[in-house]
Amino acid sequence: MSTETQTTSQTSSQKKAKLVRTDSVRVRRETKKKILTDLVALNKKDFGRKVTVDDYVQLAISLIKPEYLERLKEQSLSNRDRMELKYKEYCTANGKISKDEFIGMLLSTGKDGKA
Repeated sequence: MSTETQTTSQTSSQKKAKLVRTDSVRVRRETKKKILTDLVALNKKDFGRKVTVDDYVQLAISLIKPEYLERLKEQSLSNRDRMELKYKEYCTANGKISKDEFIGMLLSTGKDGKA
């Protein structure tokens, strides 16, 4: 391949990359079905452009409050993760102890480690 051909193919592939303005996102089938059902209902109108999935998702994202994001973060934690966080909080407030001692304290005093 000549240098000119390589430059031309690189330029055309760069143009294609710049033209692509969408991307895919994986969601559960039930989620996709709900979105598409809503879009069918939204687009049953006589005038105006069609509401797209992007319009729908952008609106949904704009309505999310910070407390909902915090709730999602907490829901993603396992019990082991929550215990690790409590352990680190306790060590910061009361000085370093072993995890074994911390677990023993949890079992003897209650779930938050406070007497």
